[in-house]
Amino acid sequence: MRLSPSLSIDRAQLLADLDRLSLIGRAPDGGMTRRALSREDAEARSYVMERMRAAGLDVRHDEVGNVRARRRGRCKAPDGPCVMTGSHLDSVPSGGKLDGPLGVVGALAAIEALDRAGVHTDKPIEIAIFVGEEGSRFPRGTIGSAAMSGHVAVEAILALQDPDGIVYRDALATYGDRGVPLPGCAEKGSIDSFVELHVEQGGVLEASGVPIGVVTAIAGLVQRRVAFLGDANHAGATPMNLRHDALLAAADWCLSVERAAQVVGGGAVGTVGKLEVSPGGKNIIPGRVDAICDLRAPQPLLLSAIDELVLAALRASAAPRGVEFEQVLLQRVEPGPMDERPMRAVEAAAAACGLLAQRMPSGAIHDALHLAEACPSTMIFVPSIGGKSHCPTEATDPQHLMQGCEVLAHTLAILAG
Repeated sequence: MRLSPSLSIDRAQLLADLDRLSLIGRAPDGGMTRRALSREDAEARSYVMERMRAAGLDVRHDEVGNVRARRRGRCKAPDGPCVMTGSHLDSVPSGGKLDGPLGVVGALAAIEALDRAGVHTDKPIEIAIFVGEEGSRFPRGTIGSAAMSGHVAVEAILALQDPDGIVYRDALATYGDRGVPLPGCAEKGSIDSFVELHVEQGGVLEASGVPIGVVTAIAGLVQRRVAFLGDANHAGATPMNLRHDALLAAADWCLSVERAAQVVGGGAVGTVGKLEVSPGGKNIIPGRVDAICDLRAPQPLLLSAIDELVLAALRASAAPRGVEFEQVLLQRVEPGPMDERPMRAVEAAAAACGLLAQRMPSGAIHDALHLAEACPSTMIFVPSIGGKSHCPTEATDPQHLMQGCEVLAHTLAILAG
């Protein structure tokens, strides 16, 4: 499809939308806290829905709280399979203003650019606001996309409970939706393809000086809870050779996680992001350490390989110190390969915009992981300054934001053309 070079994004409106959303749930440190189905989440959702209606989109909601806004005008088959884009509006505690919202208001900016340019398409284009991507309230993330793709049954999602015992089905009332909802699980074949615009949340694009990333796969995830069980004792009266120090065993294992990722390679990464030391006294040998390990890799074999190495390292770290251990698998999410058709569309769109693009995996999990189970999918990444995300200092150069939205607009036109 040949697009007009006049296709352009309204920079002022895009930045205003992002700034407006950043004030909803603003924390004292400048970050945002918008947990799924909270009042703050509902306010952000309401703001974007009004913007969607003002842009002439047909705005609906589904059984689990996803929003689906369809561009019916300038389309040959407004009720046919759609080309979908979108992301989420919920956040981690004190998160950044771009993780999720860029993919929502950026999609709206892209559709408004298509409208201004008078672009007609064969297929309708739809924006989705996926509910509960971050997992900061209910006991799983990517809730809305898991339902839409059929990855998780709608009834199972509606039965989820938050730490306060509030059931998901009841919490939906926060949104104040009216009318008959769409099915939470999309009908097979109703989504032609999906592309999600997102900040990279890492430093690869910034380091390479390339403005556009084309995502080839979303890394899978293994998370395990581990307990090292030693012997709490007096720090001064217990000789070194008679100690069973749980913290030293845990520390050795943490280093093994790092080594396992280096040995496996291929984009595998490993992190121990949480340690709880007991009893926690300055003059007491640690008797117990609880840890959570997060392993990721873009291919199933690599994910299994790093997991096996990390499990083997548990005994190797604990046994020499006379420490026992216990471990529980919290979750395993398989890697999600992206599809060539939308990836090539993004590359063609970047070329039409005169921008360099590079293929790359995503180390973070996104809604596109589940949409890829239902239709050909990919993601567009734009650089993150300093590789920072999930924090108040998350930022992207406004020019890169504009370029990402422009590439998205061209991509949607190509896929829907």
